[in-house]
Amino acid sequence: MKKNYKFMIEPQNIITETTMALIPYYTDTANLHCQMVGKYGDINIQESPLHILKESCLFYGCDFDGSLQSSRKILEGQKILPIMVSVEFEYCMIPLSSPMKKDCTWIAFQHINRIIPDGENSIILFKNQDMLEVNITKSSIDSRINKASRLVCTYHFRRKMVKDLRNGNLTVAEDLRDYEDT
Repeated sequence: MKKNYKFMIEPQNIITETTMALIPYYTDTANLHCQMVGKYGDINIQESPLHILKESCLFYGCDFDGSLQSSRKILEGQKILPIMVSVEFEYCMIPLSSPMKKDCTWIAFQHINRIIPDGENSIILFKNQDMLEVNITKSSIDSRINKASRLVCTYHFRRKMVKDLRNGNLTVAEDLRDYEDT
């Protein structure tokens, strides 16, 4: 009797639901690499965090520049914007410095439990109880979390609106006000 097996191979250089952070580091030879901090362990990747983000966006059907432009449109006038790596799966990454810097540290919005102040630094406590000390204030991180929350909610409401329209649940134009960006 012939058996069929299905193997699920998850690319190690793509952001998934278990990715908690992308931390840059330089090797002894001054090459920029990335430590992908995961819920179940870490992976060292011989690429920059920005490269990982760009590849992950492409993997999920968008591109980094388009995602950044969308964030700019939704979060008009804001700086240091979060990126939706996957709208469908709501993977949103928060930069801890300028997102255009190759050595920017990125934190996964969905894994943050709370931020503990530590003077001018902060400790990010993830939902699995892992901790990451960063050199940014709690108020700065809180501001970035709020931006990410608004971005994720905007996409969530947009997807709901499309679903409702397809199902014929929105028949009156006034109902669309529930989905307007604020």
